[in-house]
Amino acid sequence: MGRMTIQKIADKVTKENKVKIIEAIKQNNISIKQNGKYNSNGLQLLFNEWHRHFPNIKQQLSCIGCRKAVTLFWENVNKHWNLQE
Repeated sequence: MGRMTIQKIADKVTKENKVKIIEAIKQNNISIKQNGKYNSNGLQLLFNEWHRHFPNIKQQLSCIGCRKAVTLFWENVNKHWNLQE
């Protein structure tokens, strides 16, 4: 995904969902550091948001590459939000 897509999605996310996404990213990062695996609730939220914005690009929770791609995308969106503040 290019920078323009990240920016467009970052700008479209509601304030309420932005808070949820940021929290999900934090939960995942903590869980990965402590347990070596994703936080299931946080990961599910990121996948749900992915499919809301990209209904034609299917990603599956059971796919390791998909988990990495979805979490990396939302981490990049979060970096965009941080630059805006």
